Amino acid sequence: MHRSVPVACLLMASLVLGEGKGNGAEAVPDLSGVWGRNTIDYIAPETGKGPVKNISGSRNMMVGDFHDPMLKPWAADIVKRNGEIAKTGDAFPTAHNQCWPEPPPYILGNQQLQILQQRDQVTLMYSHSSQVRRVRLNATHPANVMPSWYGDSVGHYEADALVVDTVGVTVAPLSSLDRYGTPHTEALHVVERYHMVEQTPTAAEPLRNGGFQGVNDDVIDRNYKGKLLRVDFTVEDSGTFTMPWSGYVVYNRANGQFIEDVCAENIHDYVTGRDSAVPTAKTTLLSGR
Repeated sequence: MHRSVPVACLLMASLVLGEGKGNGAEAVPDLSGVWGRNTIDYIAPETGKGPVKNISGSRNMMVGDFHDPMLKPWAADIVKRNGEIAKTGDAFPTAHNQCWPEPPPYILGNQQLQILQQRDQVTLMYSHSSQVRRVRLNATHPANVMPSWYGDSVGHYEADALVVDTVGVTVAPLSSLDRYGTPHTEALHVVERYHMVEQTPTAAEPLRNGGFQGVNDDVIDRNYKGKLLRVDFTVEDSGTFTMPWSGYVVYNRANGQFIEDVCAENIHDYVTGRDSAVPTAKTTLLSGR
């Protein structure tokens, strides 16, 4: 099961932000610290193609729209199969519920994110299973990328944002891009843009109304009045999709310290609130008879 245990928050996140003044370092946006969100869904962009939508009518039933025209037939079949399982009340296996590494952008579904900004690298730490991504600043992808769970990520600061470019994500049985199990291929290319936005009612709406039904797990500081962290992302994968698509998520300041969300394999699904069926013996063997 999952247990949330507070750990010491790393305070060195922004130590390098004030270094190197005179060479552009003063323009680096301060994105550091611990951020939280109470929902694992993506938000559709204001314009352009958005993510696969939930057609179940319930936030706790993961039935993706397998009719979405951006899905290639093989990918649509997987989304449809997963949705059929979800409609029975069971949870289909995902990287999240099976304690596997979660590729971007699926990893944005974590409740907490801690950002450490350093001179040559930005470290992104996620609460679920202590996952870590390392973004090399002002670098380029190698000519031959070695596939890895989180891919090869390079980044740069652009105006008021951190732009992260990721390729080379490992294709594994449970690798998916969203809560509906939408798969990806080795052609996956994800670009993320981390930037601060004013806390307007519209910007904060996903934070206020989100949540995990049946789980008392509010991770955001509801007294926080400062700017919010918004992450816009675009997904390209010519093997899975007929077109690129985009989405975004919004983070509030987290409530308290960065948590350690330990993922332990078990049969209980915390979203649906029920155990998955497991094989059971239909007869009893009695020794000596």
